[in-house]
Amino acid sequence: MYESSPGPITAIVLSIRGGARFDGETPGIAHMTEHMLFQGTESYDQLELNRLAAECGGNHNAETGYDSMEITFEVFNEDLDDALALMAEQFYRTRVDPKRFAKERRVVLDEIRSYHDDPLDFLHERGWRAFYDDPIGRPICGTTRSLRALSPRDVERFLRRFFVNTNAVLCVVGGASEADLRRSLRRHILPDRTGVARQGSGARGRRSGAMRVRGGPRGQGFVARFLELDPSVENLLAVGVALDLVGADADGALFQAVREEHGLGYEVSADLEFGVGWGAVVLTASVRPGQTDQLEKVMDRVLRDSVEQGFDPADLARARKKRRYNHVSAGERRMDRALALSDAIVTGFPLPEEAERIVDGLDDETVVSSWRRAVAGRSLVAVLPG
Repeated sequence: MYESSPGPITAIVLSIRGGARFDGETPGIAHMTEHMLFQGTESYDQLELNRLAAECGGNHNAETGYDSMEITFEVFNEDLDDALALMAEQFYRTRVDPKRFAKERRVVLDEIRSYHDDPLDFLHERGWRAFYDDPIGRPICGTTRSLRALSPRDVERFLRRFFVNTNAVLCVVGGASEADLRRSLRRHILPDRTGVARQGSGARGRRSGAMRVRGGPRGQGFVARFLELDPSVENLLAVGVALDLVGADADGALFQAVREEHGLGYEVSADLEFGVGWGAVVLTASVRPGQTDQLEKVMDRVLRDSVEQGFDPADLARARKKRRYNHVSAGERRMDRALALSDAIVTGFPLPEEAERIVDGLDDETVVSSWRRAVAGRSLVAVLPG
């Protein structure tokens, strides 16, 4: 996918349909593979690879989600060919040196430990694991146990299986010309690496009700509420509008109740999570130790009021405008635009301008009914007492 966006910078996203839901029997392998992309190739060692990226002057990174893994690069237009050459080197020729693998596995294990040291991450991981079955319920990084069981050969097999042309999407947005892009692709794409497009396993719900999370770091208490959603595009967008009113923005009902009305805690968040075949709302808030019961009641009241009272038309108009701003601003940033293009192909979620059109076409009752179904559906409350 190519879009011209005048200016000196070009954003590149190489998206591979090989996120954590494709881990199979080796949790964390996709994320570990992402790390190994920067540890050396058949042509360059780790230092040379990173120096070449720095010579392009841009931001070179990667990220693993449930559905896909993205390699990203933002460079000056004149460095497009060098950037694509480097990304092709990573895509086709990443080398899994056992010593580099052992070193990077220690880095990922430290990353996992850092999540366990944060009470909110600790609660979210355990609540999410209880709310969803494999593979969505598993941590993207894997676990300490699963990482220690991984071998360099496992990563090599993952690269051979998923890092093939038919299983990848390249999106380019910026000032580089289409003619320059086509010339670069002819130089760097290997036509014999066609491969097979992969499909991830399904997303299944697991536990409902309430759970008290034991262990973890001491200090603040946290409550997290998970709501399962119908993953249809219209429903996700309608719930997104409602979440702008109920959630963690300064004018949101949850923020006002937790922070302003009761002064319970600093942390308030409201996120819409989704992928192919699944969707969820995650509401979290912090509290002083010993007050999680009060926080649960406050969160319950906010949800109950939102269902019983619905939303004022003026409030819905304000929420639609916030959604519109988010969609338009994402389209203004080259990298966000390139990520949106790749996401549309990998997950089928609409581009920002299409999402904006759908939101504009939603009547108020659709937003209200979508939110009511979300609150009435399968849910889980996870509590970390602190």
